[in-house]
Formats: sequence, structure tokens, C-alpha cells
Amino acid sequence: MKKLSIHQIELLTFFYNGGIVEFCTSVSPKLGDYHFPTEKPIKFSKTVFFSLVRIGLLKENKEEMAFGIRWSNFSISEKGIKLHNELEGRNESD
Repeated sequence: MKKLSIHQIELLTFFYNGGIVEFCTSVSPKLGDYHFPTEKPIKFSKTVFFSLVRIGLLKENKEEMAFGIRWSNFSISEKGIKLHNELEGRNESD
């Protein structure tokens, strides 16, 4: 796996600490909109988010419908948890 950027690591840490994001996945004027049901990360970039999804560090958990609009919930995957723990282990030994 390629080395993660600082922005990817920061976002992965947000999800590791229980963060969740909901993305609109319905073809509608809301397509691509997102919101955070609880806390929001300091920085958020769709590009960074989708790079973590693409390499399997974040996963889609479930879909919910609200007023006919589909929202997909994303959180950290097992692969993401494992990588985050490895990164923290490296930082502690430095």
C-alpha cells in the first residue's frame, strides 16, 4: 500500500475515534452532499475521503432513506483499524 498523506491519516484517525459520515447516493439535487451525525472532523475533503474508501480503509455500513433520498453511512473498516494501530505503534516507538 502507498504511504498515506498527513490528511489521509488525520481523516482515518477521525473515523478510528468513532466518526461517521453520511453521503447522499441518490440521483437527485442532493447527490454527493454529506453530513456528520455527531462530531465533524477539523478538515474534510471528499477527495481524501474517497481515496480511503477506494483502498478499503473506510466502508459503507448501511443505507437509509429519508424523504425518498438515499444516504449511505461510512465508517472505518477492519483494514483501517489495523493500519491505524500500526501507524500509532510506529509513532510511539519514534
